[in-house]
Amino acid sequence: MFDVALSSAGVTIASFDENHPPENIIDGKVFYVHLDTFCPTTGMFPQEFIITFSALMSIGNVKFLSSNVKSLCIEKSTKT
Repeated sequence: MFDVALSSAGVTIASFDENHPPENIIDGKVFYVHLDTFCPTTGMFPQEFIITFSALMSIGNVKFLSSNVKSLCIEKSTKT
């Protein structure tokens, strides 16, 4: 697996803690096993993250771990 979530590759997060960078959201590690690999928001609303790939990618699954979420929307685009 190659790293596509660095800011140079196009990851954008509305708000985050500098001790837990945006690339933690897709590092493949499980939060409750690796307690240092999460990306908390700082309380700003709406909370969103956008990942831009350099080419079309096939996404097999999305796992999301959160609490007290009232609404969740996952969107995709095939524009190049």
